[in-house]
Amino acid sequence: METKGIKQLQDENKKLKKEYGRLLEEVQLLRRFEKETKLSSSIYMKRLMDSNIKKEFFDGVDLSQISLLSENERRQYMLYNIDRIVGLKPNAEAAEQLISIICGKENKGLGPAPFPFVPLEDENGWLLDLIKLTYNLMVHIPWRHCFSLRWLSYRFEAGVGDDPYVFSPKNKLLREWLEVVKYRRVAALVGKFVEGVAIIESQNLSTAIYDYIWESLHDKTPDWADVEACNEYVNCLLKTFEKVDNHIKKGEEHGLCIEEIGLIDSLWGDMNHNYNKIYLAATKEIWQQIKPVRDNFADGRKSSEDCQLFINDMLKIALPIAEKHNLDMEPDDEHSLPLSYLKYWLDSIYYGDDSHFE
Repeated sequence: METKGIKQLQDENKKLKKEYGRLLEEVQLLRRFEKETKLSSSIYMKRLMDSNIKKEFFDGVDLSQISLLSENERRQYMLYNIDRIVGLKPNAEAAEQLISIICGKENKGLGPAPFPFVPLEDENGWLLDLIKLTYNLMVHIPWRHCFSLRWLSYRFEAGVGDDPYVFSPKNKLLREWLEVVKYRRVAALVGKFVEGVAIIESQNLSTAIYDYIWESLHDKTPDWADVEACNEYVNCLLKTFEKVDNHIKKGEEHGLCIEEIGLIDSLWGDMNHNYNKIYLAATKEIWQQIKPVRDNFADGRKSSEDCQLFINDMLKIALPIAEKHNLDMEPDDEHSLPLSYLKYWLDSIYYGDDSHFE
């Protein structure tokens, strides 16, 4: 029987402790939420009780059924109503009005320490949750407000937490949900989460990929109330990610690691290329020279001055190799795109996760 090594056991123990800490933190937040919403002094609950929200936004909606629904049914009914409210007025003005009634015009947030969502059976608690989730969707910043995938479908685990990278385009299940979910306005709003995370991730991978994603999506933000426009945005989003995936997959088929894919994109000056054999040879040779230097980084090397020294030293290695392979990096042009991309790539290599180089 195979026995686990001490390092593997230590790693597993570290992961368990981290998970326990995350769960403990979530329990504490839930308790704080429960205390706040059940107190008569809760400013948000008071605003809800004093408002005309039920008549203005839920006329004809049977809210008494909330207590009879299962947890997942309450979540799905919430998504249905958010989708409906977002569609009441152009540019989701009705949703913005609903948020301002509870959040107050002086503070569009839900307090200095936003609470996580819990599926309350009481209709007033459920409505407050709905408004909180609507707020998160409208401002496109899920991780700062404890919004997790558990609110999208029963298919997502309940303990996802508030990690923004849950909304990474690498999450295939989430991308499938964006494609098929019937709440298309909500899908587009969640798509904005994914777009934001994709931008962050691509910055550390390839500036060429970053530019491609940004150029494909930055002017595609729809009128959230327009279902057709929301569908067009989601379709564009998914096609963009599919093209990036195919680009990375093709690079891997050519034997490139993820760092080398970012490098060849930089040398080419664009993501749209077919992995030319000359560029492949130059990429592999440059990476063979740079990787040992990066492998030997000591802890604490995070200053901008050291980073610039690293970039300057690595350019002395990379540019002669590029020239040897007849790659035109235009080193004398201050606006040279390949040279700028190469510098950005070296910056990301310098600040990259050390675990990639162990």
